Amino acid sequence: MIRGFVDPAFSAVRDAFAANFAERSETGAAVTMYVEGRKVVDLWGGERAPGADWDEDTVSLIWSATKGMTSLVVQRLVDTGRLSLDAPLIRWWPEFGAGGKEDITVADVLTHGARLPYPPGYAEVATADGPAGWDRVGDLTALLERAEPVLPPGAHGYHALTFGLLLGETVRRATGRCVGQIFADEVAGPLGLEAAWIGHPTEVEGRVAQLHMTVPPPPTDDPEFLAAMAFAMSSEGPIGRSLLVGPSGAMNFAEIGNDPGFRRVEHPAANGVASARSLARMYAMLAAGGTLDGVSIVSSESVAAHSAEQWRGEDATLMSEKRYAFGYMLPGTPTERFGPAEHAFGHPGMGGSLGFADPEAGVGFAYVTRHMVFEVAVDPRVNAVADALYGCL
Repeated sequence: MIRGFVDPAFSAVRDAFAANFAERSETGAAVTMYVEGRKVVDLWGGERAPGADWDEDTVSLIWSATKGMTSLVVQRLVDTGRLSLDAPLIRWWPEFGAGGKEDITVADVLTHGARLPYPPGYAEVATADGPAGWDRVGDLTALLERAEPVLPPGAHGYHALTFGLLLGETVRRATGRCVGQIFADEVAGPLGLEAAWIGHPTEVEGRVAQLHMTVPPPPTDDPEFLAAMAFAMSSEGPIGRSLLVGPSGAMNFAEIGNDPGFRRVEHPAANGVASARSLARMYAMLAAGGTLDGVSIVSSESVAAHSAEQWRGEDATLMSEKRYAFGYMLPGTPTERFGPAEHAFGHPGMGGSLGFADPEAGVGFAYVTRHMVFEVAVDPRVNAVADALYGCL
């Protein structure tokens, strides 16, 4: 059953959302959309766990869609003079200079150019085998502090987890506060985001959707392609290492995401917990130039600067073409599509979550789900509802 609100002018979105359950294997999800600062869609359906309905207050782990929340924190700190994009991390974190990393800047981290897509030696701390060790954020950060860059100069490679570890420690050193605390105090609180956290409080536990994961068959039976992908996803391959895949090759991300210990610590790249309603409102603010309902979070100049393309090319981790702004992903490549929006910016999360802003169309968008479909491109469930939205504009 689909529940919630939809403006009659956007009824096609309800139809597309319902089709996700009937035709695209959705099991529990929510979608919220703003247009020109007005909420026009706020829908949910399915189950948050087997036998338990997804209700109005359900929240979900959003994996790398967390990077959009963290990018906004850094954007606000830059906008208010507490961080500098061009400054090296060692300005605030002197120990990070070990191993020839003294020139790595905040901008490098935001554009996945810090050349540290995984912490060397991570298997001694945590792997994708299961949740053990994922709460040892300090130990993973210490590995990065001691490491030498693992990619060559000039390379950009998606920092699936280390994006948040590097920014989290830099923000803590620069401000004395953690990313999650700043997000709560300076973004969520003023903007009225009732359900968005990086490291969620204990009392939220009963509202969090239980994840499950499926892996669709590969798009081809070409043996060379299959062998290349198997290597890439292994503990020796670029994607696998960025996801902390261990020697067993297991990727038990649903089990990791369902672990309260993982969700309660702070991984600013990967463990945000949010409702679609709150995530969409955050992006509606950005689509409106940094101010929504009289509440200003960042300047319009900051929105323009941080959403502009900073790098485009073959990503050394994901082995595909990507476009990066300062922390936000941009659409327009074969594996990145935010519906038909050409001028949007935001971030997907592993398995199907997505949040984005489209200033040209005035759209703030969010989709969160419990059914992780492990694939490279933005999920077709998300694009179906995004396409329906734009068809109504």
